[in-house]
Amino acid sequence: MKRINAKIKTFWGISDIGFSFMATMETSFFVYFLTDVSQLPLGIVALITGSSALIDAISAVLAGIVIDKAQLKKGKYRPWLLYCPPFVTVFFVLMFTKIGSNVTAGLLCGLGYVLSHFIWNISWTANRNLISVLTDDTTEKAFLSSRIAMGATGGKLLASYAVPALSSALFGILGGIPAYTVIAIIVSVLFVCTYFTHYFITDGYDTPEDQINSKAVTFRDMGKSIVSNPHLIVFLCHDAIRLIAYYGVAAAASYYAKYLLGSAASAGVLLVFFNLGNIIGSGFSQKAVAKWGTKKTNIIGMLGFIVLHLVCYFVPANVFLISALLFVSQLFFGMSYGLTSSMYAMCGTYSEWKNGGAAKGVIMSFCSLAIKIGVAVRGVLITAFLGFIAYDPNMTAATAEMQNGLKMLFVIVPVVILAVSMIPLLMFQLTDEKVASMEQEITARRN
Repeated sequence: MKRINAKIKTFWGISDIGFSFMATMETSFFVYFLTDVSQLPLGIVALITGSSALIDAISAVLAGIVIDKAQLKKGKYRPWLLYCPPFVTVFFVLMFTKIGSNVTAGLLCGLGYVLSHFIWNISWTANRNLISVLTDDTTEKAFLSSRIAMGATGGKLLASYAVPALSSALFGILGGIPAYTVIAIIVSVLFVCTYFTHYFITDGYDTPEDQINSKAVTFRDMGKSIVSNPHLIVFLCHDAIRLIAYYGVAAAASYYAKYLLGSAASAGVLLVFFNLGNIIGSGFSQKAVAKWGTKKTNIIGMLGFIVLHLVCYFVPANVFLISALLFVSQLFFGMSYGLTSSMYAMCGTYSEWKNGGAAKGVIMSFCSLAIKIGVAVRGVLITAFLGFIAYDPNMTAATAEMQNGLKMLFVIVPVVILAVSMIPLLMFQLTDEKVASMEQEITARRN
C-alpha cells in the first residue's frame, strides 16, 4: 500500500493558506476596489460581479474536465500545481488595476476575474485530487483532507487581519490603485509559493507510471461518473446545503454583534473563535475516522454543530458566551468539514470501480461547485430574510422584535438548513471498508 512521506506529513495543507489568503482579498475587497478606488460606473461593476457566480460555477466543472482529458508527461495532477499558479498571478493582479478608460478598465478587470478563476479552479481541483494518489490508507486520506481544511480556514483567519493592515500601510505610501495592485502581487506570490511547496513535497507520487494501466477517460465516462453515482449526488447535496448554513452564520454574525451584542466590532471576536474552532476540529478528523469511520464522523460533527449552535438562541447575548459556543460547535463541525475532500475522493473511487474510467477530476470539481452554490444561495437567503423582517440599515437601535428576527437569522435559519442537510448525508452509503475493497479491485484490474 502507498503511504505518505515525512515531508507531506509536515507541510501538507500549506497550499490552502496561500489560496485562501488570495481568495479572501477578492471576496473582501474586489467590489470595494471597483466602486470606491477605481470609481467605475455602477453599471460596469454590476456586470462584472453579477456574472461572477455563474462563470465561476461553470469554470469549476470545466476545470475537472480539463484535468481528466489532459495527457501530461509528468503526472495526472501534480503538474497543474506547477503550471497554473504563475498564470493565476498575472490575471489576479489584472483584477486590481485600472488601465485606460472606464470601459477598458472594466473589461480588463472582468477578463482578469474570469481567467484567474478558471485557472485557479484547475490547480485547486488537481491539488485535492492528489489525495487519491498519495495513499491507499483511509486514516491517512482523512489526515490529508483535514489538513487541507485547516489550511483553508487558517488562510481566511490570517487574511482577515493581514489584508486590511497591508491596505492601511500601503495606501498612505502609494495611493489607492497602486496600493491594491501591490497587495494583489504579494498575495499572489504567496499563493504561488505555497502551491509550489505541494508540488515539491509530493515528488515521487502521481508519476506517469501510475497512469499506464488506467483507462483513458472519455466524455461518456465523465457523464456516467455523475449520473450513475448516487453517492456523489447525495454528498454534493449535503455539502452545498450545509455550506449555505456555514457561510450564513459567518455573514449573520455582523448583524448579531451590532444589534444584540451592542458592538459591531465584536463580530471580529465571534469570527476569530468561529474559525479557530474549525481549524482545531479539522485537525481531529484523522483520529475521529480511526475510531468511528468517515461517514459516522461526518454525522457526529454535524450533530454537534446543530445542537451547540441552537443553544446560542436560548442563552443571553454575551460576547464571551456566544464566542465559546461558536468555538465548541466548530470543533465538531471541523471534524466533518475536514473530511470533505476525502468524501469526494471516495465517490471518485466508486466511479472508477463501477465504470472503469477514472473521472476523478470532474468528481472533485463538485467540491468547488458546492462552495460556490453555498456562497451564492447564502447571499440570496440573507437578503430575502432581512427583507422579510423589514430590516433598516439606518436604524439607531433595534426593537425587541427586530432583535429576535436577527437572532433567528444567526441561529434558527442555519440550524434548520443544517438539519435538512443531514437527510442526504444519511443516504450516503459508501463505507471505508467498501472503498478499500474497491481500490484493491481497481488495482487488480490495472495489473
